[in-house]
Amino acid sequence: MDHGKAWGYLTFRGKTETVMKEIDQAMYHDWRMVPKHEEEAFKKFTPVPEETVRYLPYPPLLRAMILAQWEKEGRAITEEPLIDLKKSVASHLQESKKKTTGTSV
Repeated sequence: MDHGKAWGYLTFRGKTETVMKEIDQAMYHDWRMVPKHEEEAFKKFTPVPEETVRYLPYPPLLRAMILAQWEKEGRAITEEPLIDLKKSVASHLQESKKKTTGTSV
């Protein structure tokens, strides 16, 4: 802007901040000047709910290694091996530490 000051609410990725900020760099696309006659329609915007992913397929090489291990163990391969994103990695590491007994020499 050439002169004056503007204030507004930043909306980023469909989430609007609760605090009004001074627009110091209006050249960024995060800010949009909404004309008064479009303001009500702009405020009625409803964001799309975020889609969370719980499981992902393993990368091809790791998937092949898991399937080979299952085949070696004699397990029936009925389902696709998937990574559980909600499972914490720290608990897996703690379990492996509990299994080791004695001292490492």
